[in-house]
Amino acid sequence: MTERRTRRSQVHAEALAIFLESQRTKLGARGLAVTTRDGQRLATAGSPGWLARNATNVATWQLCAGGVEVVLASLGGRLSHDLGSGVKRILTS
Repeated sequence: MTERRTRRSQVHAEALAIFLESQRTKLGARGLAVTTRDGQRLATAGSPGWLARNATNVATWQLCAGGVEVVLASLGGRLSHDLGSGVKRILTS
């Protein structure tokens, strides 16, 4: 089996940030974020602050990962099954 990832981390926040950046490029999004339902930011990719400035112009999904309900947000792109699966994998590892 070939390892595709060149960067990785055992720290959830860092692993999420690395994963989101790779997905941001793949999906053509200007920004991606993972937050808790109450708005606590777990990780983002793209320029800082984009989520707050564009809160009404984002696509969102809610999912449960590792016993935590989180929101995935995408600005200027789309969401994908791979994105949701990756976030779940990282948060439950």
